[in-house]
Amino acid sequence: MTGFLSGLLSPRLRRALIRIGRIARLTLITGLVVAAGWFAWLNFPAAYHPFKPLDLRAAPNFVTPFKLRRLHGAHGVCMAAVGASGATARAESIVSPTPGCGMEKGLYLQQSLIPWGGGIRLTCPAAVALLMWERHVVVAAAQEHLGAEITRFHHLGTYACRNVNNAAAGRISGHASANAIDVAGFGVADGRRIMVEDHWGADSDEGRFLAAVHRGACGIFATVLGPDYNRQHADHFHFETAAWGMCR
Repeated sequence: MTGFLSGLLSPRLRRALIRIGRIARLTLITGLVVAAGWFAWLNFPAAYHPFKPLDLRAAPNFVTPFKLRRLHGAHGVCMAAVGASGATARAESIVSPTPGCGMEKGLYLQQSLIPWGGGIRLTCPAAVALLMWERHVVVAAAQEHLGAEITRFHHLGTYACRNVNNAAAGRISGHASANAIDVAGFGVADGRRIMVEDHWGADSDEGRFLAAVHRGACGIFATVLGPDYNRQHADHFHFETAAWGMCR
C-alpha cells in the first residue's frame, strides 16, 4: 500500500486491509500446496501408491503388506491381480461342517511360473503372496546361489482342517482356512533336488539358497516358519497370511 493511499485511510481500515492481504496470500499458498499434493498423489508410482491395485509383477516394497491386506474381502480384485500376473487359477470354495475350517472364496492355482504339481487350494490373498514369492524371491535366489532355474516345487499341502502342529486341542491352524502352505523342496534344471530336510543350514549353495528364499518370504507372508522354529518344521517351510505373525 502506497504512502499516499495509506494517508487517506483510517488506521482501522488499514489494519483490516493488511489482514485481508495476509489471508489472501495464505489462501493462495495453501491452494498451491494442495494442488501440488493432489497432482503428486494422482501421479505417484503405482507400486508405491497404497490405494492402487497390487501388481504381482512389480517387486515387493514397504507398501506391499498393506496392499495384500486390502485384498482380504475383495475377491474379484484379488482374482484380477492373479490373472494380470500371467498365472491361471479357477475360483474355488471349501465347505466344512467344522467351525473354523473351510474357505468361502478362494482359488485353485492351475499354472504359474514354476510347476507346483497340483493341490494348491488357497485363499486368493495367500495365493497372491505365494506368486510374489515365487516370482521375486525364488527366481532371483536360484540365479544367485545355484546358477540354474527352479523347475518344480515340492509341497506338503495347503488346506487341512486341523489344529496347529496337528495337536488334539488348541489353536486352529492357518491350514484350516486355506491361508497356509508347507513348502518342502525344489527341483533344479540341472537335476538337483534341494530339500529343506536335507540342506537347511548347510554351508553350501543349496543351504544358502534355502536361507535366501526363507528370508525373502518374511517380507511377503505374515508368518514364515522353518526348521529353526521347532522340530515339527524340520522338513518344510510354513508360509501363512494372517493378521499378525513371525519370521522364524
